[in-house]
Amino acid sequence: MNRGILMKKIGILLMTVLMLTSTPVQAEVKSQPRIYSLIVDRFMNGTEKNNAHIINDKNNRLPYGGDFQGIQSKLDYIKDMGFNVIHLSPIFEHEQNDYLGYKIKSYDKIDDVYGGEKEFKALIKEVHAKGMKIVVDMPTIATDDFTQTQSVSMNSYQKKYFGDTPIIDLHDQQNQRLYKEKMTDFADRYDVDGLSIYALQNNLDAERLLPDLPMNIAILNKGNQATHFDYVQKEETTLKLANGFKNTDQPLPGPFASDELLAADHFFMQRFTKYAADENMFPGTRIKLLMSFLLSQKQPMSMTYGTEIAMNGGDMPEMHQLLDFRTEKEVTDYLKTTAGVYDKYREMFDGKMKVLMNKEGSQVIHYDTDKVDFIYNLNNTSKATKIALGEDVVPRGKMLNGLLIGDAIHEKDGKYNLITNREEAELYAVVDERGLNLGYIIASAAIIILFTTFIILAVRKSKRNK
Repeated sequence: MNRGILMKKIGILLMTVLMLTSTPVQAEVKSQPRIYSLIVDRFMNGTEKNNAHIINDKNNRLPYGGDFQGIQSKLDYIKDMGFNVIHLSPIFEHEQNDYLGYKIKSYDKIDDVYGGEKEFKALIKEVHAKGMKIVVDMPTIATDDFTQTQSVSMNSYQKKYFGDTPIIDLHDQQNQRLYKEKMTDFADRYDVDGLSIYALQNNLDAERLLPDLPMNIAILNKGNQATHFDYVQKEETTLKLANGFKNTDQPLPGPFASDELLAADHFFMQRFTKYAADENMFPGTRIKLLMSFLLSQKQPMSMTYGTEIAMNGGDMPEMHQLLDFRTEKEVTDYLKTTAGVYDKYREMFDGKMKVLMNKEGSQVIHYDTDKVDFIYNLNNTSKATKIALGEDVVPRGKMLNGLLIGDAIHEKDGKYNLITNREEAELYAVVDERGLNLGYIIASAAIIILFTTFIILAVRKSKRNK
């Protein structure tokens, strides 16, 4: 037989053996909403054509010219990190020097500085073509059409930013009807998947303010509530997450309400990286552990643009820097890999989820499904940990197969010992005990034998040629 054909057949045989020895866990891909939240002006400048009025000599307090074209050019960048929802800052016509875009002049016109209506529609079309969704943040500024409230609920960042800018009284029925009318017209015209609101008043009701969309979101300040939103981001939970992952050995929050949107910051809070930097901790590790934890939850999660490059800042405009895309590959690769694992084994969230242990940075979660159970082990402590699980959690005859790092845990004296290095997380599938992976051993031995054979044949051929 021709030696080239023989080697080709051997290669195919080895690939088949390796595929048969992998762990079979069937998965139903049902994506968790993973939101990448960005400020349009600060993300990416796709064209200079709409920047005629922008005069900025590297002044963070002025607009930089980010636009819809820039976002569209970077959709794969966002999707590759595992995100499936794009969340945009307000896009309406607004004050010329307002880079955030909340101080709007009209609810009826998309600002040309971002690319206008045509480019916004093109962005939405491309987002949907990539299997992603788009949510737009809605301001609550009292333009001439609305009456303003005399009672607002703002955090310190919002007070500094909005100043004496009038805010709509969204408890007034006439304002509610008009606001909902404008929001409905916007959603119908542009086919967005959801709307969000920074609730600057307490007890806002989505049914009175927004059309019925799949992803209506309220972002709440401390102590506030809202009703009939699909998801709410609570400042209390956001602060607990930021403080829980700013350093090792910190209390971790949970459990969470089913409608909570989980994140460690937002547009009107200091950056999560600032918390870690103030603790003299390496931001990359802090971000990876935070995101690992958020991905392990049933609830939707959100990450503010620039977190992937450890964007820092404790006040405006430093916390809204221009994204330079000089990414920490360690973080972006981790996001891509980890999100991919959770997508592949999405069935883990179909059953019951129970926190088995939560102690000063160390947490173990059990996912009980009708098919395959899973164990998530987070070690956000300053030392390696050993956690023993009994047969009440992992039945005899089973083993734990690591899906993120690759650990394999076998039963010993009726216990399954999860040994995890400091600042590390692992997700295990509970599978039938395989003992020694015979297929892998055979494949490895075959590779060695075939390589040796190849060298011998090559040497013999060389001698014959001589």
